[in-house]
Amino acid sequence: MQTTSKIFKILFGVLLLFNVILLSIVSYMLMNRPDKLMEAERIDIKDKTGKNRIVISNVDHIPPPIVNGKTYQRAVTPAGLIFYDKKGDERGGLAITDTDKTNFNALAFDYQNADAIGMFAQDNKNDQYFKAGFTINDKDLSGKPGHNINRINLVTENGNAALVLKDANEVPRIVLKVDSLGNASIETFDKGGKLKWRQ
Repeated sequence: MQTTSKIFKILFGVLLLFNVILLSIVSYMLMNRPDKLMEAERIDIKDKTGKNRIVISNVDHIPPPIVNGKTYQRAVTPAGLIFYDKKGDERGGLAITDTDKTNFNALAFDYQNADAIGMFAQDNKNDQYFKAGFTINDKDLSGKPGHNINRINLVTENGNAALVLKDANEVPRIVLKVDSLGNASIETFDKGGKLKWRQ
C-alpha cells in the first residue's frame, strides 16, 4: 500500500513537472511571436448541428447569401462577418468592400428575406464623392428574397444632410434637408412624388 502511494506521488510529481514545463514552453512561444496574432482566411463558428452561425472571411472565401435555404449570388464580394439564424439563413453582417473605384462599408441586420436596417459609408477613390447613412426598411410580405420596402433614409451626401420619409411604394413624402451651404428646408410630396409644399 505504501509502495503504491510512493509510486503515485512520483508519477504525479513527474506529470506536474511535465505540465509546468509544457505550459512554460507554450507561453514562451506565444509571448515571443513577433506578431502575436492568429492568422486565417476564414473562420466558421458553428452550432452543435454543424450549421454556421457566424462566418468571418476575406474576399476570396466569403460565402454566398442563403435565404430560405437557397443560395444566391452576391452583387459584390466583400470581406467581412456574416450572421446566420439557426436554420442557416443569413441574418445580417458587416461587409467591407474595396474596388478600384470606391470603398463601401456596411453593417446590416436582416429580416428573413432581405435587409431590415443598414448603416453604410462610401467614399470614391477617383473623385471627391462621399456618402454615409442609415436606412430602415419595411418587410416585403411577399417574401421575395433580397427585396424589402425602403421607408426611412438618414444620409449625408457630399455635405448635404437629409432625412427622407417614404410611403409603402418607396415614394419620398417628407424630406428635411440642410445643404452644404447651411440652407435648411422641409418638403412634402404627393403619392405621385410631385412637390406639394416647401419651406
